[in-house]
Amino acid sequence: MATQLNQPAGISLGDFGILESVSKCLAPKLDELRGKKIMFSSDDKTLVPVDGWGTKSQSCATVTTIRPVRESAMVAAIDSSSIRLAETEEGGLYAIKCGVAIAYGGAPLMHFKIGPMLFYLSESTVYDSELDDRLARLVIADGDVARRLVRVRAERAIQFELAGHLRNSIILVDGSLRSSVFEDRERSIGKIAENCVLYRNQLVGISKHTRLKVLERAAAPLANVPGPAYLEVDMIIKSLVKGTVGTNLMARLGSNTPVLRVDVVGERDRALGRLLGNDPVAHGYPETLRLAHHISTFTSTEVTCLRGHVLNSYGVTELAADDVRRTLLGSIMV
Repeated sequence: MATQLNQPAGISLGDFGILESVSKCLAPKLDELRGKKIMFSSDDKTLVPVDGWGTKSQSCATVTTIRPVRESAMVAAIDSSSIRLAETEEGGLYAIKCGVAIAYGGAPLMHFKIGPMLFYLSESTVYDSELDDRLARLVIADGDVARRLVRVRAERAIQFELAGHLRNSIILVDGSLRSSVFEDRERSIGKIAENCVLYRNQLVGISKHTRLKVLERAAAPLANVPGPAYLEVDMIIKSLVKGTVGTNLMARLGSNTPVLRVDVVGERDRALGRLLGNDPVAHGYPETLRLAHHISTFTSTEVTCLRGHVLNSYGVTELAADDVRRTLLGSIMV
């Protein structure tokens, strides 16, 4: 269905050759859509078909059942969130808040909050962070990239300390176990994995969703398994993504629950079995990670308090601000 424009009578898009020009550089191929199973997407939600795609998996991996291991061990989960709090002419002020939740023997044990911590990123501070020149300039220029830098370094620092102080425990990470350009070399995911092996800890990264659609198709056999199970997708991930650490899996941690991407450093069957035996898993997701996420989320009250702290403590002058999008788009802004 072609888009209709508010145009003078007697003039159409075809007169300018616009639709034809677009079709030449990107063929619509809508005929290939006929008879397909379809799921309408949402940009702000992660959606999966309830009963799967109903297609045969292209993966030859064997589905392995996960059996809970009743061996008491500590499970420590880490999550964080970062925000851009303010801007100056030379840089930006960012806040980071981290949550750590711990379970033991199948029950929650404790949780605590780290932060909020404030970081002012300007040209002088960023160039001292061992980033290459191009990435350092990008951090200064792009607030979203700067937030990512703050979050990655804070999370890695906590993970590094836990990996070196815990013994025979499970360290849970929100997301995949993959190296980042923002890491500090002394506290990289590789160093964290080395510490885990040295002190007999198991490092597990759990992703709530994946952008790699091929993994969803490869995980199709898990839909027919009634309980917790996994299949290995090492060959797929390592052929597409650089810098991954550990063994790459697609797993269900409960009965009739969503399939998650799970990366494991250590013996995978024992790691996942001990996780199920020591951490309550509600709706197929570890309770410690869920709690760590809620702890690390900024509230509006905290943001207001941080603004007041900056105004009262650092002698800054607040400038009046204008929302450019609202000014340009007015009432049609979404």
